[in-house]
Amino acid sequence: MKITYLSCVIALVTIGCSTPNNKSETSNETAGIAPPPNDNYYMQATDGTYYYLEELKGKKVFINYWATWCKPCIAEMPDIQAAAEILEKENYVFFLVSDQEMEKIKDFEKKKGFNLTFAKLNGKIQDLKIQSLPTTEIYTTEGKRTQKISGAVKWDSEGMLKTLRAVN
Repeated sequence: MKITYLSCVIALVTIGCSTPNNKSETSNETAGIAPPPNDNYYMQATDGTYYYLEELKGKKVFINYWATWCKPCIAEMPDIQAAAEILEKENYVFFLVSDQEMEKIKDFEKKKGFNLTFAKLNGKIQDLKIQSLPTTEIYTTEGKRTQKISGAVKWDSEGMLKTLRAVN
């Protein structure tokens, strides 16, 4: 009995948060602004601004994929905000991206009060080959993904800040 229970607990901890297959969560709802006319990867921030990954060249880009229902995602947000503040003058831009409905993202942002750029992905997170949440991607100033990190991380730790600063 103890072995079965322990196996179940280990399986649940290992799985973490995974992306739901709920089609209603992936609508392309916007804030009343028509999306730009091409199909590139883009995110729409809660203020209505569109960000294209290719147009962010010249900046180091931190994209954290999350969901309102994902406890590890929410738990790491204070550390992401701290890292964003520390790296503010080091050519970094930070995004917290979800594929949930824009209203859910806006409600979450308002309720939690983080000073971060929350955005809605123009597609499904699963289409990006992301299997679990949170997952973070780090891009160089040339727009090349240099890291893909699955799971919650202590982003404001000395080691992670050193890793983030090493990105060109």
